[in-house]
Amino acid sequence: MSIRMKMTLLLLGSLLAVSAVNAQPEPHVRVDLVAAVTSIAPGDSFDVVFRQVIDDEWHTYWTNPGDSGAAPDIEWTAPEGVLISAFKFPYPERIPYGPLMNYGYHNEVLMPFSISVSADYTAEVVEVKGNGRVLVCADICIPEKVEVTLSIPTGLTIVDDAGSEIIYAARARVPVPIDVTSSFQVDGDKIRLTVGLPAVQGNRIDAVEYFPFAKELIDNPARQLFSMSDEGLVLTLEPGYDFDEDTADLSGVIVIHEAVGEGIVSSFEFRMNGFVAPPGAAISGENHALAETGLLAALFFAFLGGLILNLMPCVFPVLSIKILSLVESHHDGGSIRLHGLAYAGGVVASFVAIAVLLISLRAGGEAIGWGFQLQSPIVVAMVAYLFLAIGLNLMGVFEIGGTLMSLGSSGSSSGGYMGSVSTGVLATIVAAPCTAPFMGAAVGYALIQDPATGVLVFASLGLGMALPYVMLCYAPGLLAKLPRPGQWMVVMKQLLAFPMFASAVWLLWVLGMQAGPDAMMQVLSGALLIAFALWLLNQSNGVIVKLSALLLFSAAIYIGATQETKVVRSSLEAAEGEIGVYSREALALARKEGPVFVNFTAAWCITCKVNELNALDVDSVKLAFKDNAITYLKGDWTNEDPGITAALQEYGRTGVPLYLLYAKDSPRATVLPQILTPGIVLDALEAL
Repeated sequence: MSIRMKMTLLLLGSLLAVSAVNAQPEPHVRVDLVAAVTSIAPGDSFDVVFRQVIDDEWHTYWTNPGDSGAAPDIEWTAPEGVLISAFKFPYPERIPYGPLMNYGYHNEVLMPFSISVSADYTAEVVEVKGNGRVLVCADICIPEKVEVTLSIPTGLTIVDDAGSEIIYAARARVPVPIDVTSSFQVDGDKIRLTVGLPAVQGNRIDAVEYFPFAKELIDNPARQLFSMSDEGLVLTLEPGYDFDEDTADLSGVIVIHEAVGEGIVSSFEFRMNGFVAPPGAAISGENHALAETGLLAALFFAFLGGLILNLMPCVFPVLSIKILSLVESHHDGGSIRLHGLAYAGGVVASFVAIAVLLISLRAGGEAIGWGFQLQSPIVVAMVAYLFLAIGLNLMGVFEIGGTLMSLGSSGSSSGGYMGSVSTGVLATIVAAPCTAPFMGAAVGYALIQDPATGVLVFASLGLGMALPYVMLCYAPGLLAKLPRPGQWMVVMKQLLAFPMFASAVWLLWVLGMQAGPDAMMQVLSGALLIAFALWLLNQSNGVIVKLSALLLFSAAIYIGATQETKVVRSSLEAAEGEIGVYSREALALARKEGPVFVNFTAAWCITCKVNELNALDVDSVKLAFKDNAITYLKGDWTNEDPGITAALQEYGRTGVPLYLLYAKDSPRATVLPQILTPGIVLDALEAL
C-alpha cells in the first residue's frame, strides 16, 4: 500500500472520528499569545510567541507535518501600519503514527514571531487578532478552531520580564540558520546528503535527525543513518514518492544529539540554494557604526588593532627579540630595510593564511572565530613545544641558523631574510591568544563579508602589526641611536628566554583546563624529550646523535598529538561565591532578577586574564557589583562551545573577550570595551 493511500485512509478515519466527538467541549490544545512588552512606541517592533499547550498523548505539527497532518493555519487581522512576520518553528520530533512518520510536537510549543509598528502609527492600542485551526492528533485527529487576540498600548516601549523570558526560551529551540556547503548524490536506492556543519566531534554524536522542508522528498519512516566525512555530516536517506534527482531541494533542519554530560541538542537550518544569514549578521551596539561606515572604517580599525597588538603581553617579547636582531644587523652593515620588509611579509602572509582558513571553515559551517586553533589541545601542545624550543635557543642550548628558531637572525644572506620572515610568522602565532581594542569589531566585520573583503581586512591587521618594526628599519635617526652590540645582547637574549618559558607553562595550564592533568603530564614528558634532543644536538654533529634526536622529536610530537584528551568541564562551572556559569537559561533567569554582567573569556586569552586581574577582580568593582545587585556570569570558551559561539555572533563578534552588561528592563546588552579598567566598569554600572 502506497504512502498516499495510507494517508488517505487515516485522514478518512480522522474525519469520521471528528463527527463522533463534535460535541466534546474541552479542546486538546489551548493557544494564546505572549508579548515581550507591556507597551510599544511607534516605530519599534516587539517579539511575540504563539503558544500551544497540548494534552498528554496528543500532538500538533511542524511546518512539514510528515506523512500526514497539517501545520497551524492562522489568519491575522491588524490595523494599518502594523506588520506581522511569519512563525519561526522550533525543531520538531519524529512521531510514529501507524505505518507513517509525522513531524511535530508534544506538551508545549512556543512559536516566536515579531510585530512591527510604523513610526506614524497614531492609535492608542496595537490590537492584533488571529483566527484559524490547529490540527491536534492522538489515535484520532481534530482540527481545533482557535482564536487569539493581543492588545498592546502605545507610548514608551516597556519590556515585560515574564514575556521576555518565554520568548527567550522559544528562540532557544528555533534552529540556527547557517550558510553551509550542502549537496546530495543518488546511490542506487539511497540518497547521500552531505551538510557542512559547525564543528562537532563525530564520536560525541548520539543521534542525528533530518527534517526536510519539502514534503514527500524522502521516505519519512525509513531509518536515517549518519557518518562524518571531511566535507561534514553525511546522511543516508531513502527517496520518497515525490523525489526527483534533477529538481529536489533537500533544504531542511538538522538536529544533533551529543553524548556530553546530560546531553546537548543543537539544531541548524540549512538551504541547498541561496544564502541564509547566520546569527549575528545584523550588527548592533558598538559595531553598528562600523557596519554603516563600511570597508574603509573596517580597514582602519583592523590596522589600528594590529598596531596595538605589539603592546600585548603575548607579542611584545618576540618583537623585543627582533629589535635585538636589528641592533646586530645595523652594526654589521646588513640590509636593514629588506629585513623589515621580510618581517612584514611574514606577518601579513600569516594573517592572510589565517583569514583564508577561517573563512573557508566558516563557509563549511564551522562555528569558530579568532583564536579558534587554541581550542584544540593538540595545537596548544605543539605551540607549548615551540615556546620551549625558542626559550632554549635564546638561552644558547642550541643554535640553528636561518630557521624559525633563529628569530630573524641578521645578516645579508637569504637565510637571514628567511629568519625575518619566520619571525613575522612566529609573532602572528603568538598573537592568537590576544585581542586588541578595535580588533574584535574589525574581525567580526571581515567574517560576514565576501571572502575577498575578509582577506583584505586581515591583511590590514597584519600591516598594522608589522608597522612599528618597519618604521624602525626605515628611520636612520632612530637606528643611529641604537646601542652597539656587546655582551649586553647575550644577557638580554637569555633574559627574554624566560617570557618564552612562562608562555609554555601558561599553555600547559591551558591544556590542563582543556583536557585534564593526564594530558598535561603526557605533554610535559614530550617537552622533556624535546629539551634533551636539543641539548644532544649541541653536543655533536654525528649521524647517530642526529638520528637519536630525530627519534626523540618524533616521540614528543607523537605524544603531543595522541594525548589522552577528554572533555573537561571548565573550572568556572565549579566557581564559588558570586560568579555563575553562563548559559542561555542562566542568563534568562538572572535577567529576571535584575542587572547582569556577562564575561565571555577563555583560559588561552591573555587579554581576558589581564582584564580580569586589573579590572574585574578588584575590590572596588566587586563592591559595586554587590551594591548594585549585579549577577556576574562567566562564559568559558576555552573548549569549543557552540552556545557561546552563537552568543558572540549575536553581538557581531568572533572571539573573546566580550563583556555584556544587561539592564533589567533592556532586551539588549551594553557592550563594554575589550580592554577594561576599573573606571570603565564602574562608569558602565553607574550608567544603569
